[in-house]
Amino acid sequence: MRTISYESLRAEHAWMIVSDQLQQRNNMLAKGISHMERSPAELPMASRLMMLRYHLKMSLRQLTQEARQQPRSAADAERLHQQWLHVHQLFFLLRQIDTELGRAAGENDTLRSWVSSLEGRVYRSALVHLN
Repeated sequence: MRTISYESLRAEHAWMIVSDQLQQRNNMLAKGISHMERSPAELPMASRLMMLRYHLKMSLRQLTQEARQQPRSAADAERLHQQWLHVHQLFFLLRQIDTELGRAAGENDTLRSWVSSLEGRVYRSALVHLN
């Protein structure tokens, strides 16, 4: 039987926050790809965003698969440690996606303009819980 503690609830809450943020980035990348595909001149940037989205999805798939392979018989302390490790890996992925998206926006006026119109709705202060 698994013991529910304050620390395990905190880890679960952090996982929910970072998962929500990653889903928002996935949606943002999908919309950004569609936006950039409207202009033939922006197709190289649309392709770059597709690669970034592919990286996000494949990394999430791999991290989730690794997390599911953890033995169920592990002690609560070990399970909690593994849960926080998974949260931090997801957070690192989120930072990686944000960095690459920022780099791409810095190189492309159309993307930069589009991203700046969304930033207030996409980036949340909830990430401070993960630090």
